[in-house]
Amino acid sequence: MSRRTVRHVVDTHHHVGRLSIGAPGERSAAKEVRDPVETHHAMLDRFGMTACAVMPGLQYERPHGIVNTREVNDAIAAYRDASPRFLAALGTVEPLHGTALCGEEMDRMVAELALDGVVWHTRYQGVAVSDRRIHDLVDEAAARGLPCYIHMFAESNLEAPWMFADLARNHPDATIVALDGFSASTQIQYVMDLADRFDNILFDTAICFPLLRPLEAFVTRFGSERLLFGTDSYADPVSYNVPAVMEELLASEMDAGHLENIFWRTFCRVFPLAGKALNALDTPKEIH
Repeated sequence: MSRRTVRHVVDTHHHVGRLSIGAPGERSAAKEVRDPVETHHAMLDRFGMTACAVMPGLQYERPHGIVNTREVNDAIAAYRDASPRFLAALGTVEPLHGTALCGEEMDRMVAELALDGVVWHTRYQGVAVSDRRIHDLVDEAAARGLPCYIHMFAESNLEAPWMFADLARNHPDATIVALDGFSASTQIQYVMDLADRFDNILFDTAICFPLLRPLEAFVTRFGSERLLFGTDSYADPVSYNVPAVMEELLASEMDAGHLENIFWRTFCRVFPLAGKALNALDTPKEIH
């Protein structure tokens, strides 16, 4: 079985912060203090990734409400600025803070922080994707030219696929990227149905359930312009030993042009400034 190479590998789905999945016996282990950017670079190098988009972990504590959200957005902007390999940075707003306050924060995200999009993981933010406030905030984001990254994790009924159909139907001009959509076998069939009915939803490849090669099936039916390579990673600690979805894609029989779309070209269409930044990095590297 051959394994191809691509010009660039850009991961659209890297979280900055800590993940707590609420598993029984889960504990925060004491660990040595390491430079987060250097640690992130080491992860990118280990897996042959050129660059990534960064976004906050959305389980941050917010006892002071919007103040904490502003701090998170400030932090992700500063993190983005620390490395040219962080091609885009997404901030967040909390639906339960109300649309008016969220709109003010989105203005600040654009004007002061130059953030590139908005991300929600609604199961951690107190609402369902179908909540009226999410609808309002998608409109607010679209009005400011911000793509909306919204998690569709298979284990959460707060992020169910039918809710994304409702978003796509009611916000045809918004750029909606569904994260983690391929994360279970049955859900993959819902993703196929969504893609068939709504061409304004894009999907990342994170946590893809590989049985029956669903990404190849998706590309055969819908093309590759609606897929972005993503792994749903936390750099410290790294979420996986091997980025399995990368190996699946590179070992696939997809046309080389489809692979280039998935690994970086679609990303550059979502974030037009990323293409120039990507070209400014070192000469393209092949994955070995």
